[in-house]
Amino acid sequence: MASKSNNNGKKASTISVEAPARSVEAKLARLLGLQNEAEAEKIVALLKGHGLTKTQVLALVEAIRREEQEIIFADSVLRGELQTNQEDLMDEADLASSDIDQGMKMRMANRENFKVKRLHRALDRIKDGSYGECESCGADIGYARLSARIIAELCIACKEEEERKENLSAVGRKPKSMGQTLGNKLTVS
Repeated sequence: MASKSNNNGKKASTISVEAPARSVEAKLARLLGLQNEAEAEKIVALLKGHGLTKTQVLALVEAIRREEQEIIFADSVLRGELQTNQEDLMDEADLASSDIDQGMKMRMANRENFKVKRLHRALDRIKDGSYGECESCGADIGYARLSARIIAELCIACKEEEERKENLSAVGRKPKSMGQTLGNKLTVS
């Protein structure tokens, strides 16, 4: 309790009421939809093995949730823009232009949908303790890379190797949004 003097020179007491600070584990449990803080503590212990502190884990989970919310908001705006006004389609040129716009918006929506799935995958990897571990070589990805690319699944060395292989040839390249290999489907006339 703190006291202050008022204009009459008398002391008036004031009570400072602050909300109790939530622990990092409590915040993680809420953001990850866990039953209790003990589950969050187990996850933090697992991720510590990949060189992540509990405050870093919290920062990454908050970033994932923030990005997820931004995409969901942008998706709702985009869905509103996908509506076509029939009065604007008076001739073939307007119709063609509208089709191109709709196609581009659909591709953007598909890309964002894929990113949300990758964000959910990152959250699943946090929950199972494998977040921060390279899926290719098993090395630690590192906080710097994860904070720059929160959905990173490969360390820098493995990602560079993957990109080098992709750049050598378009055949066998995997479209990231579709998850299919072009392989034999690519033909040259």
